Amino acid sequence: MIKRLSLISASVALGCIVTVAPVLTSIYIADEDAERREQEDLQQFAAKAVMRTELVTYQAFAAISDMEAPPGGLCSATQIAQFARVVFNYRYVRDAGAYGGGQYLCSPLSGDVRAQHLTMPPPDWRSKDGYLLWYRQKNPLSNERQDIQIGRNGNYVSIDPQSYVDLIDPARRPIAAINVETNTILALSPGADADDMLNAWKLAGQVNNEQWHYAVARSASRPLGVVVKSPRSSLVGHWPGLLVMWLSIGVVVGGVLGWIAFRRISRQLSFPATLEWAIARKKLDVVFQPIVRLTSGECVGVEALVRWNLNGRNISPEIFVAVAEQNGLIQQLTDLVLDKTLDELSKLLRSRPSFYVSINVSSEDLRTRRFLDVITARLQGTGIRPAQVRIEATERSFMDADATRQTIAAFRNAGHPVYIDDFGTGYSSLSYLQTFTIDVLKIDKSFIDTIAQDAASSVVAPHIIEMAHELGVEIVAEGVERDVQVEYLVQRDVQYGQGWLFAKPMGVNELVVWLSESSSTLQPIHQ
Repeated sequence: MIKRLSLISASVALGCIVTVAPVLTSIYIADEDAERREQEDLQQFAAKAVMRTELVTYQAFAAISDMEAPPGGLCSATQIAQFARVVFNYRYVRDAGAYGGGQYLCSPLSGDVRAQHLTMPPPDWRSKDGYLLWYRQKNPLSNERQDIQIGRNGNYVSIDPQSYVDLIDPARRPIAAINVETNTILALSPGADADDMLNAWKLAGQVNNEQWHYAVARSASRPLGVVVKSPRSSLVGHWPGLLVMWLSIGVVVGGVLGWIAFRRISRQLSFPATLEWAIARKKLDVVFQPIVRLTSGECVGVEALVRWNLNGRNISPEIFVAVAEQNGLIQQLTDLVLDKTLDELSKLLRSRPSFYVSINVSSEDLRTRRFLDVITARLQGTGIRPAQVRIEATERSFMDADATRQTIAAFRNAGHPVYIDDFGTGYSSLSYLQTFTIDVLKIDKSFIDTIAQDAASSVVAPHIIEMAHELGVEIVAEGVERDVQVEYLVQRDVQYGQGWLFAKPMGVNELVVWLSESSSTLQPIHQ
C-alpha cells in the first residue's frame, strides 16, 4: 500500500514537473523576447527624439540667421518689427531680440529696454561655431518662465525647453535632451527625473534597473543627445506565484494545458518547415507596386513585393519574412523573389530600357557579395541593364558598417542603384548617411501620413527631405494616399511617390494593362 501511494505520488509529481517545466520555460523565453523587443522599440523612439532636438535647434539657428542683417538702427521700430516676424514665422521661437554689453536691449515682447539695464548672466556654454547657450534663462517679463536662450552676434532667440521633448507618444515615456559636451540636461518631459536620466546618459543606457529599460541616442550633426526610458513588462518576476498556482491545479488540468501548449509549440516549430517547403517549391508570389514621378504622373519603375497564400489564408510578409530571417531562409527567399521578378518582368524591362524594378535585400546579403554574384549571373544574356535592377535595404541593415559599406559600393560599381527603405524607423537616425554612398532615400509611410497635420511628428518629413537634398540623393515618398500630400511633396522637390493614390501592388498581367492605360492618359499630377 505504501509503495503504491509512493508510486502515485511520484507519478503526480512527475506529471506536474513535466507539465510545469515547459510552461515556465516558455514564460521565461517569452519574457526575454519581450525585453528584447521593448529595447529595440525604445531605441527607435530615441532615434526619433534625437531628430526632434536637431529640428528645434536648426530652427533656432535659422531664426538667428534671419535677424543678422537688421534694417534701420539698433532697436529701431523696423528692427523690432523684423524680430516680431521671426517669432511669428518660427514655430518653436517664443521671443527674439538684441543684446549687448551683458544686457537685454530690445525685443517684440519687452520693447526697447536699454534704459532699464536688464542684465544677462554669462552664457552656460559656447559652441565651436560661435553660438551662445543659456540653459535656464528667466524671461525679463516673468519670474516664472525659464527658456533655453540661444544667441549669436548680438541677437538671441528664446525656446521653450519642452519643444525639445514634445513627441507624440501614447505611452508617455520619459525623455531628456542633453548637451553632450557638458553633460547638462537641456529639457525634461513631464515625469522624468533629472538625476536618473543624466546617470543613464553617462552609463550609455546600460543601467541595471529591474523596473525600467533605458536607451540613448546622439545627433550626428550637433552636440545633442537624448535619453529615453520605458517600464519593463516582466513575467518572470511572478515566478514563485506561477509555480504554486500550477502545482495546486494538479496533474489533470496541468495535463490539458500542457497538451494545448504542446500543440501551439508544434505549430510554431512547423511554420519554418512549411515556409522552407513553400520557398523550395516556389509557392510564394511576387506583386509589383508602381513608383511614379510626382510632377508628371509617369510610372518610372516598380517595387517587387513578396506574398504568401497558405491554404487560402494570406500570411503577412512581416511574419514570414521575420521567420525566414530567424531560420536561415532569407537568402533563399530573396533569390526566389529575384527569379520570379526577372521571369515575369523580363519582357517589360527589355521593351522599356529606362524602366526598373527594386528588390528588397536583407542585412545578411549586405555583408557579402553573394547576392550581387547571383544577380550578375542571372542577368547574363537577358538584355536587361544592371541599372534596371535596384537594391532596397532598411536602416537596420546598415548596423555592420564596414562590411555593408564595401558591399553597397560593389552593387553601385556593378551598376545597381542602392535605396534606403523605410527611412526614419531604424536605429541610426541620420548619422550613417554621412558615411555611406547611396542613390535614393525612401521616406517611411508613417511620416508621410503626418503631412498637413498639426502633430509633433509632422516636422520629421520636411527635416528628412531637407537633409536628403543637402546630401544630393533622390527621394521616394512611400504610402502616398492623398492629393494634399502630393502637393506638399512637389513643392519641396520630392521626385517620386509610391502608394495607393497611384496604384496598389498588382500581378504582372494587371501591371501591363495598368501601364498601358496610365500612359495613354498621362498628364501632370501637379505643376
